Amino acid sequence: MKNKLEENNFIEVERVTKNYQDPYSGVYFQALNGVDLRIKQGTLSSIVGPSGAGKSTLLNILGGMIKPSTGKVTIDGLPIQSLTQADLNNYRRHICGFLWQESERNLMSGLSVEQNILYAMRISGYPREKRKMRIETLLKSFGIWERRHHKVNQISGGEAARASLSVALANEPKLLLADEPTGELDSETTLEIIDYLKKINQEEGITIVVVTHDKRFENSTDRSYNILDGTLAGMRKTINADENRDWRTVKREEVVVVNSLGQIQIPQLLRDRFNIKNFAKLIIDEENNRMYLESADEE
Repeated sequence: MKNKLEENNFIEVERVTKNYQDPYSGVYFQALNGVDLRIKQGTLSSIVGPSGAGKSTLLNILGGMIKPSTGKVTIDGLPIQSLTQADLNNYRRHICGFLWQESERNLMSGLSVEQNILYAMRISGYPREKRKMRIETLLKSFGIWERRHHKVNQISGGEAARASLSVALANEPKLLLADEPTGELDSETTLEIIDYLKKINQEEGITIVVVTHDKRFENSTDRSYNILDGTLAGMRKTINADENRDWRTVKREEVVVVNSLGQIQIPQLLRDRFNIKNFAKLIIDEENNRMYLESADEE
């Protein structure tokens, strides 16, 4: 039986690894190394970290694009790692929307903006009687209703980004995954896309997970998870969300990660600051019911 904390988790990732084999050398390398992750329903989260850390691999596993080598992934109660291909297709059509960095991966150039959304709806089996209203709602919300009959090569990059977002949201998914959605956009359009995602998260309650290198995007999310060398190395969360959601002044708190084995990931910055190299000890403050960590390395 799940505890109360787990009941609110929309995404649960447990000890997930992903190994790849180099097709030329035959050597295996590990993209993910025992990732544990819990994400609440209706939250806006980001996954950050250096290139090659495993961010996109994790996102593709959440999207059912690839399967983990080991571990468990549960999303909306579904065991993603053990679903059949038919069930995965159903998951991607009805529960999960995906927003790629390149607009051409979201849009078909030969179709108009409206036709692209309609095509996504047909594939997912979205109710025919709701399609017209949903398309109008999306395009008006994102400010491109007047461009609905234009083909992809007739609209700007910013408009293509908003059209891509409309396609990803066409079937009213419970989960939206976005892989560097603003990586190729100018600063003004980037801020617009961030605002759009915040808006749909708040108004429609969609759980959103974004891979990003953009500090503005990270600071606009409820929580950001730092992936380093294929493992979850830390988490930052917004602590004044009710007072201020401006990315420039929002307050963030960094916390360490305790995985399912009870192992603690201490950020390098803190290890250097407090001279923690190989060993640390726990100090128990019984009077205040608190626990502290300090270096136990010999000088």
